[in-house]
Amino acid sequence: MGHVKLLTILLFFLSSWSSASQIETQIEQFIQQVELKRLQNIYPNARIGVTVQNKVALDYLPQCHQAISIENQRPEAVNRTSYALSCEDPVWKSYVPVEQSILIEGIKAITPISRGERITKQNTDIGEIDLATLRGHLYTSANPPYGLVASRNIRINHYITDQVTELPDLIKKGSNVLITAQSNSIVVRMNGVALEDGVKGEQIRVQNVSSGRIVYGKVVSDGEVLVNY
Repeated sequence: MGHVKLLTILLFFLSSWSSASQIETQIEQFIQQVELKRLQNIYPNARIGVTVQNKVALDYLPQCHQAISIENQRPEAVNRTSYALSCEDPVWKSYVPVEQSILIEGIKAITPISRGERITKQNTDIGEIDLATLRGHLYTSANPPYGLVASRNIRINHYITDQVTELPDLIKKGSNVLITAQSNSIVVRMNGVALEDGVKGEQIRVQNVSSGRIVYGKVVSDGEVLVNY
């Protein structure tokens, strides 16, 4: 009697292990054939990993007599998601947590960069960062931040995004500027003085040295503003 009970328990565990193993295999196939390809299309230059969590829970799922259906519940996620597992024979549905890592290359500080300091090749380098930890648009080797300045202090090994950068002032308050006035085909240039700082594309107040008149001009280059009439 004891041997029969032991055999029954053993067969139960073997059956459970076989069922869990089959389900795990189907999940891994789904990851390799569907999810990794999908994520690679979205992030073509990233190093991507997908790992199923809490695999022990698969041991408690009933054996499915056909291929299970698998659906990613949060396909837009860059970190945690879950897969919905469902079977039609017998009918059941379950969920398993999944961890994703999407590592992309970006530019990081290799020395502390002070607020207002220019970002250059000398104080940065290329590194790899998990997309889930990012806040803002990451600068890369294809789109570097060189020439921009730090909008706040940047720590060493901090990745450079648009949230910590700003355009440098091309014109400083009190500096001499060239005022270019344009109306159709007529262009007139005059000397002026900047009454405020300005970055490229910004409208600032400038004063014509000859007339004393104050006008608004758009910063177009280092030391030059454009006034349209």
